[in-house]
Amino acid sequence: MIRILHITGAMQRAGAETLLMNLYRNLDTNNFQFDFLYFTASKCDYDDEIKKLGGNIYRIPNRGKNRLSRIWKRYVDYAKLIKSLPDHQVIHSHINLNGTVFLLIAYLQKKKVRVSHSHISKGKKTLRARIYRFICRRLIKKSCNVYMACGEAAGEYLYPSIPKEKVVVFPNSIDINFFQGQEKYSEFLRKELNLKENTKIVTQIGRFTFQKNFEFTINFVSELVKRHHDIHYVFLGTGPLENKLKKMVKDRDLEKVITFYGISSEIPKILHSSDIFFMPSNLEGFPVVLVEAQACGLPCIISTNISSEVDMGLDLITFLDLNENLKVWEQALLDSFKKKSTDFEKIKSQMRLRNFDAADSVKKLQHIYSEGINS
Repeated sequence: MIRILHITGAMQRAGAETLLMNLYRNLDTNNFQFDFLYFTASKCDYDDEIKKLGGNIYRIPNRGKNRLSRIWKRYVDYAKLIKSLPDHQVIHSHINLNGTVFLLIAYLQKKKVRVSHSHISKGKKTLRARIYRFICRRLIKKSCNVYMACGEAAGEYLYPSIPKEKVVVFPNSIDINFFQGQEKYSEFLRKELNLKENTKIVTQIGRFTFQKNFEFTINFVSELVKRHHDIHYVFLGTGPLENKLKKMVKDRDLEKVITFYGISSEIPKILHSSDIFFMPSNLEGFPVVLVEAQACGLPCIISTNISSEVDMGLDLITFLDLNENLKVWEQALLDSFKKKSTDFEKIKSQMRLRNFDAADSVKKLQHIYSEGINS
C-alpha cells in the first residue's frame, strides 16, 4: 500500500481540492491511499467523504502569538508529523509557493517522492512578492523530484528554470459521467429560487475573494439590469468578502436579481439548470469548475486572466478583457445564451481526448507515485 500525504491546508469545495476528490473517487484503494494535511481545526466540506473513502486527516492548527511564531511552529509540527509517518513516502503539495518549506523538510527527511503541484499561473507583482518567488523557486528545484502543473502556464510560473520536458502537465480532470448524468435537472434552480420559466440564469462559483472578482459582476449587473429584466444571477461560495459583497448588492438595490446561494454539493444540478457560467477573475490558475461547466454543455464568459488551456474546443468559452467596455460584456452575454449544448457524447469525446477524464488521469498519477517509490 502506497500512502500519499496531500498538503492542502483544508479540503473545501475549491479548485485543487475538487480535483483531488475527483481523483480520489477513482483511486485504486487496494494499492493507494490518500491522506490530507490541514492547517485548520475547523470541519471542512470534504471531511466526511474522505473518511468514508478510508483517508486520514492530519491537522496542524495555528499556535503562537504572532505570525512569525505561528509559521515557525507549523514547520516544527510538520517535521514531527511526517517523521512519525514512515509509511508516507509520497508528499504531494498543492499550496504552490507556500509549500516550499514543507517540501524541503520532506527532502531532508529523505521522503522518496516529493511532488510540487502548481495550480496558479500568475502572482502578485510587488517587490516583496518577486523576492519571495525567486527564493521559493530555487528551493523547490532543489527539494522536489516531481514537478507537476495543471497546465503549461502554471508550470512556467512555478518552474521557470526547470526544462519543460521535466514538468508533468496534469490537467484538472473531472468525473465526466457524474456531471453528464444529471441533465434532467435543467429546472433545478428555477424551482428552488421560484423563478419564471423564461428567466435566464447566470451563475458564478468561487470563494468571495479579490481573486474571483465578484465586485466586477455586481458592477456589471448594475448596468445590465437597466435594460434586461429577465436575467437572474446566482453566486455560490463563501469567503472573507461576503459581507462586503452583500452590502454592495443591497446598496444597489439588486437583492431581487442576485442570489447568494452559499455552499452546495449539488454542483452538477446547478450547472445544468444555469444558462451561462460567469468568471471574471483577477487571478486564476486552471479552474476545475470551468471544466465541469463545459462537461454540462454550459457556455462560459471568462476573463483573459484565465489560461486559454481551459478551452476544450467546444465553442463554449468566450474570453474578455476586464478593461473592455461593459457593453462588450453585455453583448457577449446575450450571444452566449444561444450556445448551450446538449451534445454530451461530443463533449465527452473531446474532453477525454484532452485528458480531462479523472478515470484516466488517476492511472497516470498512480504510475508517477509507483515509479517514484520503486526507483
